[in-house]
Amino acid sequence: MLFAAAVHCQPLHDLFGTGQFHRAYFDAGRKELTFDPFERLDWEGKARAALPWLNLDRPAPPQIARLSTFESAGPLFRSVEFHAPLDPAVNRSAYLLIYADGVAVMRGVGLKGAVNLNFDSAMTSVVDRTVSGTVVGQISRSPTSAAFAVVGRLADVQDVRKGVKFEWAAPPNERADPASALSFRLAGRRLMLVKWKRGLCSSSYTLFAIEPALKPIASNDYDCDP
Repeated sequence: MLFAAAVHCQPLHDLFGTGQFHRAYFDAGRKELTFDPFERLDWEGKARAALPWLNLDRPAPPQIARLSTFESAGPLFRSVEFHAPLDPAVNRSAYLLIYADGVAVMRGVGLKGAVNLNFDSAMTSVVDRTVSGTVVGQISRSPTSAAFAVVGRLADVQDVRKGVKFEWAAPPNERADPASALSFRLAGRRLMLVKWKRGLCSSSYTLFAIEPALKPIASNDYDCDP
């Protein structure tokens, strides 16, 4: 099956997830599958419970020394990751993972969060704090990629076709080569997932709706170098 598209709208890689399709991630080094939650969770409260050694409001110098630094974020930035048990608000069995190999049932098994802190020039006071997180997911097989999570059941998925040939005509400044394409129906809606060959990002995906022409509706780029 051949699909061809000429896309002259919003740049594909400027798209993000949607209310229905949340971005999912796979860390090959940690063998960890995560996805953006569908539920609103108290991430700051979870961080305080998971990091009892850290005063989020006024961290002491020894605590600051334990935080991670990132050269690209500047000398006043620090962060720390944490894990937490699965929140009761997160449904354990109503998710699907859309990835390069197909569509699989996924369940939540835990939470993973991060605290990001920006300090004043003296590194004594926090001037900005953000706490966010993802749900740790699990499927029956070991995944090698992850693109999107969606609330649904496997019975909602039909007509999954791997190895679809995809040709894309795009402006030179958006040129990218597809690595693979997967078409499927979700609750009767025809969709296509395109995985792009590696460029600046370790993984890059675009989800298209086929209605009847291909229309990009969501994108997921992660681990991208500036």
